[in-house]
Amino acid sequence: MTSRVTSLRDAYEALGLVPGDGPLAAKSAFRARVKTLHPDVTEPTPATLTQLARIVAAMELIKSVGATGLDLEITSTQAATGLTRTVRHGDRPLLVRIPAGVLEGEIIHAVGEPDITITIRITASEPVPESPAAPLVESADLDAFIHEYSRPSAHARLARWIRKAQSAA
Repeated sequence: MTSRVTSLRDAYEALGLVPGDGPLAAKSAFRARVKTLHPDVTEPTPATLTQLARIVAAMELIKSVGATGLDLEITSTQAATGLTRTVRHGDRPLLVRIPAGVLEGEIIHAVGEPDITITIRITASEPVPESPAAPLVESADLDAFIHEYSRPSAHARLARWIRKAQSAA
């Protein structure tokens, strides 16, 4: 058994978990495994030290990736019909497509982000609408959403600037 852990799947498997379990479950599994494999508790042998190195490497990889498990609360009506939502992970907006018939605790991935998992939490109460004539999406929210996803990145702006400078010369 090698102590190299190269992917999140390997890291969670080294701790005896599946990748959907999340960082908190990994932390508790790590603590439980270290308590049994620590040289103060178990006679150090090459096999136990290799296992210990593997779970330490696994936990370091999980920590380096960061909190990739997000929770998203939706209503039971939204769970039944499905919807598309944006969530923030740090300073990045993520697009999440929630299929119709999603269940409590189900894990889905953000669009284009296979390493970021979103756990669905279904609330029992339905949101109270502000007024019956209120639109579902206000135009200011829609404008902010369009601006967030259509805004060019810093790299794209730099490339455009370089192309302009080259064409002017």
